Amino acid sequence: MNQELPSYPSLATYDEISIWRKALHSRSFLIGAFLAIVILIAGVLSIFWTPYAIDVLNVANRLKPMSSEFWFGTDQYGRDIFSMLMVGARTSIIVALIAVGIGMLIGVPLGLLAAARKGLLEELVMRTNDLIFAFPSLLSAVLITSIFGPGTINAVIAIGIFNIPVFARVARGGALSLSGREFLLAARLSGKNSFLITLEHVIPNIANLLIVQATIQLSLAILSEAGLSYLGLGTQPPMASWGRMLYEAQTMVAFAPQLALYPGFAIIFSVLGFNLLGDGLRDLLDPKMRRRVA
Repeated sequence: MNQELPSYPSLATYDEISIWRKALHSRSFLIGAFLAIVILIAGVLSIFWTPYAIDVLNVANRLKPMSSEFWFGTDQYGRDIFSMLMVGARTSIIVALIAVGIGMLIGVPLGLLAAARKGLLEELVMRTNDLIFAFPSLLSAVLITSIFGPGTINAVIAIGIFNIPVFARVARGGALSLSGREFLLAARLSGKNSFLITLEHVIPNIANLLIVQATIQLSLAILSEAGLSYLGLGTQPPMASWGRMLYEAQTMVAFAPQLALYPGFAIIFSVLGFNLLGDGLRDLLDPKMRRRVA
């Protein structure tokens, strides 16, 4: 009678199990993931539902306190604060995702190209990065939106431009750290060109670096969007933005400080959440950090 041999998980399965076990014991990852998920749920839910419409003014309900009708109260125009926070989360998420996406789509190929084609091209890419880094990102974003006009689209472009050199440096540094490795030498000996080697071997091995950096850049993009909206150069009414809510609340701080506290805490929690998530992912995905934790 033939007896079937027991099947055992592969080494990859063991590695995945180990990562998930460490994730459940990582405070940074758990807290960051919880805060990020709450912000994401609020933003996505606001597309389909909010307790009240944010573009309807009702002066009769101005500065209502917290109640079962208005969970976080109302502002000086009678708008529901909780509904505005939800829509503000949507605005921040959309701006951050598109801006970081612009940085990755342009910056990563430039960084990989600079690592693969050394010489004049590498110098051109890196010196351009240095030129962009020479100016503070928020100040440069203010300059761009001042020239081309306020609005969400221009804010996205301005923030996205300053994500490009960040991802270019990360991609170039990760690719250079792999140069000389045995699997790349074997790929070259097998006849593969630089494009295939980058696509099949380099990008999968630096994906963890890019994921961690993207998570951190999301928090910086949310902060930049709030800053531009506070200055009146980002999201414009009637669309809600956490930065715009802070701007409108600054004249009411003495009478209704909660108008500034709610969007301020929303910005703090979202930035903190994505930063902690990035730190947790770095500890989980970086092989050196995993060996140190183990």
